[in-house]
Amino acid sequence: MPDTQVMERATDFARLADTLEQIGSMMEEAKDGTTPGKMAQLAEKTRQAELNIAFCGHFSAGKSTMINTLLGVNLLPSNPIPTSANVVKIRGGEKAARVYTRNSGVLTFDPDTEMEKLKQFAVDGDTVEWVEVSYPGTFLDERSSLLDTPGIDSTDAAHKIATESALHLADVVVYMMDYNHVQAEENFNFTKALKDRGKPVYLVVNMIDKHIDFELDFDSYKESVEEAFATWNIKPDGIFYTSLAEPDHPENQYEAFREKLLALIGERERLIGESVVHSAEHLIDEHVKGIAQRNAAAREALESRLEALAVDGVDKSDAAQAEAALREAEAQQSALANRAEEARKQMEKELSALLDNARLTYYSTNEAAERYLESRKPGFKVGLFFAARKTEEERAKRLDALLADIREKVAGNLDFHFKDLVSKLPEAYGIRDEAYHAAVHATRIEVTAEFLAALVKEGAGTREYVMNYCSDISNAIKAEYHRAGLAFIEQVTARLRKEAEAEAEALNGRLGALRELAEIHAGLDALAENERAVKERLRAILREGA
Repeated sequence: MPDTQVMERATDFARLADTLEQIGSMMEEAKDGTTPGKMAQLAEKTRQAELNIAFCGHFSAGKSTMINTLLGVNLLPSNPIPTSANVVKIRGGEKAARVYTRNSGVLTFDPDTEMEKLKQFAVDGDTVEWVEVSYPGTFLDERSSLLDTPGIDSTDAAHKIATESALHLADVVVYMMDYNHVQAEENFNFTKALKDRGKPVYLVVNMIDKHIDFELDFDSYKESVEEAFATWNIKPDGIFYTSLAEPDHPENQYEAFREKLLALIGERERLIGESVVHSAEHLIDEHVKGIAQRNAAAREALESRLEALAVDGVDKSDAAQAEAALREAEAQQSALANRAEEARKQMEKELSALLDNARLTYYSTNEAAERYLESRKPGFKVGLFFAARKTEEERAKRLDALLADIREKVAGNLDFHFKDLVSKLPEAYGIRDEAYHAAVHATRIEVTAEFLAALVKEGAGTREYVMNYCSDISNAIKAEYHRAGLAFIEQVTARLRKEAEAEAEALNGRLGALRELAEIHAGLDALAENERAVKERLRAILREGA
């Protein structure tokens, strides 16, 4: 690679490392006690452009022996019992050995004279976190390393933690299996988890010298291995069949496997660039899981309230349905609050329409009114003899004629229709009240002589005034009916108001439960949104810096 490209790549890795450190700091600010440290390790590895090839598998699969063979030097302990209890990193470079302990800091050893002591630390999972060895003369350089991890079948939780700690730093994973245990479920689960994390995974089926050809030809055996992993939807990046006990075994692919490792080291920059992003994404997911765990108590409290809450006709777990039910109940509450007032307005509108359309004065009314008004003028006189008596009789006659005409028009054009309308008003709202009905039909609006006289304006005598007087009579009569109608409307309104209050009281309990349900879902949504937002924010920062 030309020098300019090398410099550009180093700059890219430095920028990515800065981004990882930024994300780690944000995780630390969020009180995450685990993930920031891993992110810092990942950032340092990225800054150094270090390629890590992790060897994983069961303790009996021969990982340590394979690594020793590949290196051409016996650096790792290997025997029939579980060996490495923590991660052992081997890289190229000048001879050096460091042991990172939990309580005593970093211990240094001479790989030439203290190798056996170093191997003892490699199997000490209690006080040692990891072991790092630099050794020259192998196919590794200072920026490439092999990681030997504890067996995944270890019952020691610390061993499993050590393996997991190595995986986020691994750019490539070699998963080794004993020939006889390839189809163990644990192999499928572990390799699938690695592929789901975006790791390149190469399978090594070791100890194929155990194969007995007359029971099953080797090609059929290989086909069964591939089919088994395909059934689990696992597509490894390569499968190698090896034997260290019989180097000349005809199916041994040890050399091809070693060549693949050399090729991978040659692709260091590409592999690092891809794997670091995948590892960072996984650490972000782990960070968000930690937030979810810290939110667990609040989430459980909300879920307990949800479980205890009783709401009829609603799937409590369905936030959208709960919200719809709340909106419906609130609409019902609003409708109840406005129902009586809306009904009053409608009843008044119908009453006004009836009164506006009722015609109470005709030509006959105008004629009678004109004669009546004439009889009230000063100087009105009838006859020569007995004029006073005859005048009063004529006045009474003209008054009676006007009263009769108006009463007839009121009875036929207004009173009947008024009582019919007002008596039916409650029925439109589901109210049946016989006493109300009887009271409406007992209503009497009397048109009396005094009523007519009170409307006369003294001194008026023109034809136009007669028409105005008739209009005043009509309006005054309608005003009396309007007052009476409003009184009945108020009775209906009061009844509706009382019924609405009773319904609202019954609805309040449901509303309270629905509002609490909405509050619970809002709380759960807020927790989920917090976790989603953290993940999206950190992923966005990673994308920008990658």
